[in-house]
Amino acid sequence: MTFLEQVPLYPLAPLLFATATALFLLQMARHLRVFAAAQPVVVTDQPESRLRSMFVYSIAQVRMFRDLGPGLMHAAIFWGFVVLTIGTADRVTFGLVHATLAWPFDGWLWRLLQPVQNLLGVAVLGAVGYALFRRMVVRPRRLTLSRDGLTILLLIAGVVAFELLAEAFRIGRFGDPDAAWAVVANPVGMALASVLPAWVMEAGYVLSFWGSIAIVCFFLVYLPRSKHLHIVTAIFNALFRKVQPRGALPAMDLEAETARFGVKTIDDLGWKDLLDGFTCTECGRCQDACPAWATGKPLNPKTMIMGLREMTVDAEKGMPLIPFIKPASAPGRAEGDGLAKPIVDAAIPYDAVWD
Repeated sequence: MTFLEQVPLYPLAPLLFATATALFLLQMARHLRVFAAAQPVVVTDQPESRLRSMFVYSIAQVRMFRDLGPGLMHAAIFWGFVVLTIGTADRVTFGLVHATLAWPFDGWLWRLLQPVQNLLGVAVLGAVGYALFRRMVVRPRRLTLSRDGLTILLLIAGVVAFELLAEAFRIGRFGDPDAAWAVVANPVGMALASVLPAWVMEAGYVLSFWGSIAIVCFFLVYLPRSKHLHIVTAIFNALFRKVQPRGALPAMDLEAETARFGVKTIDDLGWKDLLDGFTCTECGRCQDACPAWATGKPLNPKTMIMGLREMTVDAEKGMPLIPFIKPASAPGRAEGDGLAKPIVDAAIPYDAVWD
């Protein structure tokens, strides 16, 4: 009997995860429907430069380290979350990930992954604690403090804590020939086993396992409506970033009958501009660097990009969650009429443009 088979009703875990993933993809599809209504953007040029940008800015998190403390915090959460996802994937695939990684090199690949996962799990918990301290105590003026941000941080801490506890209870109760590689879970599990009866260890393992699965499933369903969707979009935003010289304007055919001049509504923007909105972390660095905002003007790049994101989400409300199934429209609201809202006054105040 495998460790996963020790969990009551375990076959429900992959089913719940598949359902949550389907709901996640449906919500992402609705985001993409609004993107499809925006202007086309060429993102296939200079592939080497784009791949380099994706690695440097998204995976290596280089730009984050300009502000060292928050940069280390963000990098720990990002890298830890990515690596710990391997453990989650193993739990919802009947141990397929473990079986795959344990096969080559006589199992050394899986063994080496264990201390990395354990140490990064502790790093994530420390980083989340620091993030909560900044939000609740330091409260930097540039940050947008919201319930959404606190919710995501607590969800991340919850899933990591439950995964570490599940491994600790499992090792302490059932043992593991590779337990020594779990440099955090192994000593914790042994300490718990020395003071807790076997049935408590088994119950702790089961509850921690289902706690991590429940949070992961809720996280998947909640994430598309959260500003922390940048966990998903950041890597694509870096890949599709503008690689042309700064300030270069696109060529315009002034004689074309369908030419668009300026930007009035969100469908006048390129889809990459809308992706920028969903990638914004509301960190406020652009606000701090804005000379207009620094001199007391109403122009604020952070609130503008947040406003564009809110307009994009509002435009989705008349679109069906499931494609080709038309929802009951709200009175006086046509499908997609959010696309016709003017950006000025909706995403950015009138005075910010002309003051």
